[in-house]
Amino acid sequence: MDSDIGHMGSSAEVPHTMRRYTRVPKASDILADRLRGQIIGRGMQPGDQLASEAELISAEGFSRGTVREALRLLESDGLIEIRRGPRGGIRVSRPDLRQISRSVALLLTLAETTTRKFYEFRKLIEPAIAAVAARSATEQQRGWLLAVADATTRNGSWEPSVEFHEALAVCSNNEVFRLVITMFEQELSWHVLGESLNEADMQDTRRAHQSIARAVAAGDGDRASSAMLRHLNQFERRLEVDGRLDEPLLPRERWLQ
Repeated sequence: MDSDIGHMGSSAEVPHTMRRYTRVPKASDILADRLRGQIIGRGMQPGDQLASEAELISAEGFSRGTVREALRLLESDGLIEIRRGPRGGIRVSRPDLRQISRSVALLLTLAETTTRKFYEFRKLIEPAIAAVAARSATEQQRGWLLAVADATTRNGSWEPSVEFHEALAVCSNNEVFRLVITMFEQELSWHVLGESLNEADMQDTRRAHQSIARAVAAGDGDRASSAMLRHLNQFERRLEVDGRLDEPLLPRERWLQ
């Protein structure tokens, strides 16, 4: 059995996320929260200028070290970008979803989450995404998805296969679905590229993606959902043949590559 993040399965221990701590916030945390609130609450857009370090010290009354630490926290969030030089400054940016995906990959690796559990998740969420895409995609998106499906695994590469699942989420026109699939981009890429798959598997995947795309293009949500579930079940059976289902989805040695 794979270990769980935060030992959520232990009945003798209160889950980490449910514990309450009474930690006095640091000054940098207070300032970071204040600046974060201004950026989001005022609807500031990428590229908008934030007050300079010197201006923040003067206006907020914190030390230079505290201001720099607060800015580092916001930079880590992806909410600001600090540029050096004459035309530099502190500008608003947006979080990089690729970094979020990498963080999720790290958590799943450390938890030794199995391939089976990952496919349990995929079979719950991706058929639903396919159904929503069939109802919500624009005509332009339907044509684009068909083209992405046709390109799946061509030239001996599995990367277009991962791109198809991301494209399907885009076609759902649902930001939550897009975020969820993008969060797992790193996992899908490392997982698929690291398996012992052959040309026959590539052909099966291309046909499955084309079937899903045609159902979406036709606006048939039930058929799109069924085609996606069939595709995931087929891929899961293929991994079972290799004995991969109860092994970690992302082996630790994958990070050495």
